[in-house]
Amino acid sequence: MTRIILIGFMGCGKSTLGKKLAKRLNVPFIDSDKEIEAIQQRTIGEIFGEHGESGFREMEAEFISSLELKDDFVLATGGGTPCFNNAMAQLNKIGSTFYLERSAKELAHRLAHSKTKRPLIVGLSDEDLLTFIEEKLSVRSEFYKKASVILTREEQTPDELEKLIRLLQPHSHSPQKS
Repeated sequence: MTRIILIGFMGCGKSTLGKKLAKRLNVPFIDSDKEIEAIQQRTIGEIFGEHGESGFREMEAEFISSLELKDDFVLATGGGTPCFNNAMAQLNKIGSTFYLERSAKELAHRLAHSKTKRPLIVGLSDEDLLTFIEEKLSVRSEFYKKASVILTREEQTPDELEKLIRLLQPHSHSPQKS
């Protein structure tokens, strides 16, 4: 059973890397935010507007629980997912978790052009965005670092991730005979 879970701050590349990895492993790709939007038939922004962050986090917890019934997948979580409702422990129980670590400065650069699509950063100036990321990372890092594997920037490629997955799942290949 292949259950790969990518965690990290918004904009770190979970969805992009997750799609590529799922294709290589020939398993479904799941984006938790997109799934919640489909279930609720509203955007994340609308959900935040109607139910607040706590309401959204409850929906997220329900979604994570539903993953225990699925066999093979690559999951990209929302940036805050591991930090609420004991989600990090649950994610680690469900599958192999990989933290895509990035610096606050790199994240700010990556997010600068998508602020209108993300409810937590909409309307922030570039300077305020960097401050926001630094503050959130200082809190969230303790959760992110509970991942099975922490990936540096250089390790965040489909090739490198696939190698790590194979090491974590020795039953996925036969031993070499000499």
